[in-house]
Amino acid sequence: MSILDGDGCDQPTKLEEPYLDVHRHLRYWKMCIRAPLPHVYLSNESNRLALAYFIVNSITLLTPPPSERTAETPEPLISREDKKLMRKWVLHHQHPTGGFCGTSSLVFPLNSYDTYNFDTKTSDEPDHAGLANITSTLFALQLLALLADEEDETAAENVFEGVNRTGTLRWLKSLQREDGSFGEALSDLPGHGRFIAGGYDMRYCYIATAIRWILRGDVEEGSPGWVEDFDTEALARYILNSQTYDRGFAGNSQDEAHAGYAYCAIAALTLLDRPLTSTSTPSRSSLLHSSIRDLPGLIHWLASRPFVYLEPPPPPSDSDTYIYQEDDLDDPNFLLPPTPADLLCFLSQTAEQKGHDKIHVAFNGRTNKVADTCYFWWVGGALANLGQLHNDDSDSGAAPLVDREAARRFLLEKMQHRIGGFGKSPGSPPDLYHGFFGLAVLGLLDHKGEKGKVRRFDAGLAVPKETVGVIERARRKLVEGESGKVDEKQTGRGKEAVELGLELRGGGERPKWLGACGY
Repeated sequence: MSILDGDGCDQPTKLEEPYLDVHRHLRYWKMCIRAPLPHVYLSNESNRLALAYFIVNSITLLTPPPSERTAETPEPLISREDKKLMRKWVLHHQHPTGGFCGTSSLVFPLNSYDTYNFDTKTSDEPDHAGLANITSTLFALQLLALLADEEDETAAENVFEGVNRTGTLRWLKSLQREDGSFGEALSDLPGHGRFIAGGYDMRYCYIATAIRWILRGDVEEGSPGWVEDFDTEALARYILNSQTYDRGFAGNSQDEAHAGYAYCAIAALTLLDRPLTSTSTPSRSSLLHSSIRDLPGLIHWLASRPFVYLEPPPPPSDSDTYIYQEDDLDDPNFLLPPTPADLLCFLSQTAEQKGHDKIHVAFNGRTNKVADTCYFWWVGGALANLGQLHNDDSDSGAAPLVDREAARRFLLEKMQHRIGGFGKSPGSPPDLYHGFFGLAVLGLLDHKGEKGKVRRFDAGLAVPKETVGVIERARRKLVEGESGKVDEKQTGRGKEAVELGLELRGGGERPKWLGACGY
């Protein structure tokens, strides 16, 4: 019996199951990638890689892998040739000494005199200061992997070709502060020298661990390609010390807990000891489960973020032109009855009025805040990294922490827009940020309704599962290249070129240095 059944109530009717309109969403993302974005995005000129990440990741989520495509599957929105061109575009954002910039106009100084040393009368080498930043670097690496040619495994292995792995890892280490936290970029303050810019933000800590996992590999100290690691123990201490009094996470233990910071803290701890090959079998992070001061309290705080979403009141009966104000939509969710019994009675009455007992579960990111699509991701992703999003799927008999059916219903019925995409709140227009996170959540839920529609999503690296496999293979190829290991095919081509050069030279004695180089 439903908890909403009450005396005197009619039997609720059964509603149609909400569904994801894939074709409508693809039309929305097609518009985003092929037409100029609306003017509201002009302020994001320096965040082009972020916008590209949201668009390409969303299209990838909605595009079945080659092995699952059928005759009815539409042509991919991003062709194989377009992927090559976009990959070149991403690499144009790479700073000469490592790291990536948010827009290609920041790769080099705006003025030639910016690198001129007036004391020595010479031009200094290109610098990181004010150019490469940690956020754009992660977006760039994720984009390169997302743009892999899935129909050509060899090409997919080479998606990191051109990435300055060593320079990027050294630059990443320079962004760590003494307390273990990370900043966003390096900057110069006239008269005071260089400093680590950007606030104390848990997002930078997560991004640092993601870049490290993507690029570092298992190169042993002293071997070619080895780069000194940043202080992982100091970073872990900083993160663990940021748990707040209510058991959430914030920028530090004295700030207000936030679901976004909780996700970043949990994902960072997970990535610090995540195996380098973990595509298929999710691993249990010993650092995560043994070091958090109050893990049950953290799970309780996360499980308290979902709430039953109440509909806004109907417009006044004497007005045909009433326009809802933003506060009107949220007011009911701040006026909850004082007791659970009263809430159940209220919901029962609401169900009787609507003729069904289907409730909607929304998510907030902080106590007493309103519903937001991205909060569903921050909370759901955090629980997924803790192994608690599907905690009732095992044989333990545990009660679900999240009503996934009611949450999915809210996302598809209240946040999915008629033109495609997802909005920030019920009734709001779609945007790149929330449109992407709505799809990412569906990839986490792995609901039967989305089977074959949305790819399964990795909660730690924020890309589809197949893309994680691309990252693993591309990292291995990149590390091998820096370690001086060349595959037999390339070696054979090299020898052929050397022999051709000697022949064109007219023969004669073979140079001794060729033997030292393996030829």
